[in-house]
Amino acid sequence: MSPQMLLQQIKNRYPVAEQTIPLTTAHIRMAVIDDPDQLLDTLSKEDQWGMLHLPYWTYLWPSAIGLAHYLDQIHGFARQRVLEIGCGFGLAGIVACQKGGVVLFTDYERDTLTFARYNTLRNGCVNRASFVQMDWNTPCLKGKFSRILASDVIYEETHWDPILTLIQTYLTPDGDAIFSEPNRVSASGFLERIGRYGFTYAKQTDDVVSPDGTVSKISIYCVKRGR
Repeated sequence: MSPQMLLQQIKNRYPVAEQTIPLTTAHIRMAVIDDPDQLLDTLSKEDQWGMLHLPYWTYLWPSAIGLAHYLDQIHGFARQRVLEIGCGFGLAGIVACQKGGVVLFTDYERDTLTFARYNTLRNGCVNRASFVQMDWNTPCLKGKFSRILASDVIYEETHWDPILTLIQTYLTPDGDAIFSEPNRVSASGFLERIGRYGFTYAKQTDDVVSPDGTVSKISIYCVKRGR
């Protein structure tokens, strides 16, 4: 499908805004949802157990921008298989593509993947990107990945074991999983659990400037198998 057709498909369902994320090596052009707050009521839904699910995917979070900046500064992507879980608008995966990685973008929400697909086309990554709608509780993946990327996915305890199991299963022996999150207190529980799965991690914290000028402190965790 052409970029024009994808964009029209998106605009038929959502108000769209264009944002540019300036990195050291490139400027990433992103189509995102314009004023996602207005969609909270219409897109929120309850599951079969009565748990309310909010449309967090409709926001380009500072953690995604922080992860993009971090990836922009590191090497080792050329011809490597990369997995992004909970890809949102696809920002981190696009950076990995532009640095030579072959990236599988995954998300639970189908519409999210439409945005991610369009954004990869906009940024010249179509030949190194593929897309799968997937629940990380029941991953449908083949092979292993040198890098696994995710932003803002470790805020709820119910996510921790499925995500760590996924990493344990699909990360290459010498690979790394890179997470970003905004220093939530709940993240400490995830970090404590990492060792049970045979991993270690290193942390760094950076200031991230969002397109609206807001500055946030974002932590990056680089997770590797224990030696």
